[in-house]
Order: sequence, then C-alpha cells, then structure tokens
Amino acid sequence: MSKLQLPKVDSADLENINPRFLPLPWLVVIVLLVVFATFKYSNKEDLVSQQQTEAKVFPQSYITDVEMRQYDASGNIHYQMNTPLIRRFQVKDSPSDKDYSLFETPVFMVVTNPQRPGWFITSQEGRLDTNDTWFTLTQEVLARQTSEKQGETTISTSDLRLNLQDQFAQTNKAVTMRAAKSQITAQGMRADMKRERIELLSNVKGTYEPKP
Repeated sequence: MSKLQLPKVDSADLENINPRFLPLPWLVVIVLLVVFATFKYSNKEDLVSQQQTEAKVFPQSYITDVEMRQYDASGNIHYQMNTPLIRRFQVKDSPSDKDYSLFETPVFMVVTNPQRPGWFITSQEGRLDTNDTWFTLTQEVLARQTSEKQGETTISTSDLRLNLQDQFAQTNKAVTMRAAKSQITAQGMRADMKRERIELLSNVKGTYEPKP
C-alpha cells in the first residue's frame, strides 16, 4: 500500500492560501494544527488560573486560639474578639492593600456602656481587609443582647458589616429581629450600638403576641 505524500508548504504562505482550493488532506492537516494550538493554549490558561487560585487559597500565615481585647481611656473594656483560627492571605508576591485575613467562627463582645449589657455577635466566618476597620461577617450571623427588663433580643442575617471602633453594624440583606413576644423582618439594617439605635431600612413587617 502506498503512503500519501504531502507537499511541503512554508508556514508563512499559509495565510495566502484559499481554503476552497486546498486538497482534502491539507484541510485535515490545517484543522488539526488549529485544534492542537487552541487546546494547548487553553490548557496553559487553565494551568495559570489554577496556580493563581491555589496561591490565593494557601494562607501566608495563621494564628490559632486568638483572644483580642481593647479598652477605653477609663480602662473599661470596649470590645473583645475570640476565634480559634485566623488565616492571613497575601495576594501578591509582597504585602499590599489587597491582602486580607479570614476569621473562623469569630465571637465578638461589644460593650457600649459598663452599666448596660453588651452585644454578642457570632458568625461562621469573618473577613478583615488590610487597612480596613470593617469586619465582613458571613454565614449564620447572629447578634444577641440580654437584659433584665427587655429579656433577650436577637438579630439574624446572612451578611453583616461590623465596625468595632465606632460600634456600628449594617447590612443590606434580609434581617430578622426577635424579642420576647415579637418578631420583625426587614430588608437592610443600620445599628448604632453605642446610641442603642436600630434602623430597619425597607419592607418592614412585624408580628406581636400580647400577654394572655
């Protein structure tokens, strides 16, 4: 059986060839070359993307069993934060303002006044960007305050921004507020814990169960 012999063609002349007048074997060769080049380039892009993702996933450093406290000028506790794990991520080769830290199941205690009960705020994960004073709390966020007169008040949402310095919290997600015999739902909230003011932004609906 005789083998098919293909004529040699300079790659620089390929652009000037009209595909309509090419023999079928040459069309097959060109198609295979294009497919191979596309596949190789695609694999290279995927490899680079995977390496970048792995670089971001792997933390630059980490700290375990963390307890952090800050006191005011009078020596009273301003806030406290506990977490079993903090992972520090460095996005670039050197430190930059794109770096961030992730906090595992953080617990915050915010004390607005030594004479009043503080707020306890928990979530599954917290994030703090470099040079930022706002924590971003996600997954099962719960804020809770208990007093002798009002009983327990809880606020739950899926995403909350928390400023510990100003003792301020806000979200644009759905919020559910529960007290002794009432429940209020809303879309979005701003909470000034220092002044004990909570503003529900829109779609506010509430139910109240009076005493028997």
